[in-house]
Amino acid sequence: MPAGALPVAAQLRAEMEIEFGDDYDARDPGWREKFCEFYGERQRAGRGQLFFALDGDAIAGMAIVSIVDEWRTHCFGQRFAYVNAVFVRPQYRRRGIARKLMTLAVDWARSQNCVRIRLRTSEDGRALYEALGFRSGREMELDL
Repeated sequence: MPAGALPVAAQLRAEMEIEFGDDYDARDPGWREKFCEFYGERQRAGRGQLFFALDGDAIAGMAIVSIVDEWRTHCFGQRFAYVNAVFVRPQYRRRGIARKLMTLAVDWARSQNCVRIRLRTSEDGRALYEALGFRSGREMELDL
């Protein structure tokens, strides 16, 4: 991974959250360092991967995927991956970039012997993920 890649990923994640109405920088000014630490450790351990889409020297988008720590991995040897983020900057959308990033993430998960890959999506992303074969499941969440 090139030097400086994780801070760029944190910047893209911040842009993504702003679109969703959440300003991580206002909520916790130290989150970017923690983000870089978390994903840096994941990548060094071979349990995470970061992908960028480039337009020359400009970053058009990114995807982050990581291996999930789960009991089924321990008991049955079944590895699971989670797509932590997919973001394409607005000026680059509708060009197949998110599809390519997701293909890279899915291929990486397969190469890590994962049997399943999960993600959360916005309504805008749902059609892409369904076209790639993702299906809605039983997973629900509760904010505490």
